[in-house]
Amino acid sequence: MSRTTFRGPGEDGEEEEENSVGEEESDSTEAAPASVEASEGTRGPTLAQSDQPVSHQTEPSLLAIMQQMTQIMANLQAASSSESLRPPASKTPSMKAPGCFDGTQPFKVRSFIQSCQLIFHNDWENFSQDSKKVLYETSFLIGRAEKWIEPYLSNLNNQDSSYLLNSWPLFESQLFTLFGDPNEVRKAEAELDGLIMKEAGPVSLYISNFRSFVSRIGDWGERALIHHIKKGLASRSLDQLASHPSNIDSLKDLMDVSLELDTRYHERQKEKKTEASKSHSSHHQNSSSSSHKKKIFHSQKRDKPHSSLLNKEFKLKGSEKERRINEGLCTYCGGKHSLESCFKRPQNRLTQLSGNFPTQGKA
Repeated sequence: MSRTTFRGPGEDGEEEEENSVGEEESDSTEAAPASVEASEGTRGPTLAQSDQPVSHQTEPSLLAIMQQMTQIMANLQAASSSESLRPPASKTPSMKAPGCFDGTQPFKVRSFIQSCQLIFHNDWENFSQDSKKVLYETSFLIGRAEKWIEPYLSNLNNQDSSYLLNSWPLFESQLFTLFGDPNEVRKAEAELDGLIMKEAGPVSLYISNFRSFVSRIGDWGERALIHHIKKGLASRSLDQLASHPSNIDSLKDLMDVSLELDTRYHERQKEKKTEASKSHSSHHQNSSSSSHKKKIFHSQKRDKPHSSLLNKEFKLKGSEKERRINEGLCTYCGGKHSLESCFKRPQNRLTQLSGNFPTQGKA
């Protein structure tokens, strides 16, 4: 915008300078919109680029981060799934602790060790090492047995595998040697040799005793044990085995088959007892009925004179009738009363029904 200034004469030069200044200001004013447009043109693409995808230099790093996050999420889901599918930790049932062992009763050594073995087998995670087994069993030793183990306990840091406290088989062997029965094997062999099953006894009891003796004598060999178990079986069991269709070649099969056959035998014996009881009950009923019929028959028979005293006409023989009259006996039944008072005589029964039956008395 130009500005005009009225000046007097002699002031032309100043007027020209003011006009030039005005023109410069006008030019700068006119140039300003152009510079603004240029500035806007420069900033325009930058603002527009904010809506465009990230530059190629930043894309790889962002994709890598997203892939890592995806992998982490997948790992977390897999871990959560595996935890939910994992079964809960199993707890072994609590078992009775073995009793204390003092070493004074040799026959208790085996039962003491077997009680400990049950504990170890039930909780194998806590007793996976021989040293833990030995120390556990040592805690139940008292008296003589405790005195024996005390010197070894003073050297618990000994890591030698052959050391007594680090070897369960060695510890077990020493217990048997020091506190067991030295004649245990010989006694077990004698008892096994004389073991005989009762004829009516159960095979299960016989096999139980057989196994108990075998566990003490060591390894005799399967053929020898088969011979001994057959030797003591009852004859009925041997007969059942002889009729069994399959061949029995092992000790286990022999025991299993013998038990099965014996179970069938005793079941059949129970069935026979039940059948016999029913038959006896039925026979008793029939016998009672028959006895009742016999009583009726004999009663009817006694009502009539004996057939040997009758003639062909079924009348009392003369000699017998005469004898009865002489002895004062009833000529109908032979009783000690008169014929008129005989209650067995049919005619007298009719009289009894009419109420006119005479009193019995001697003839």
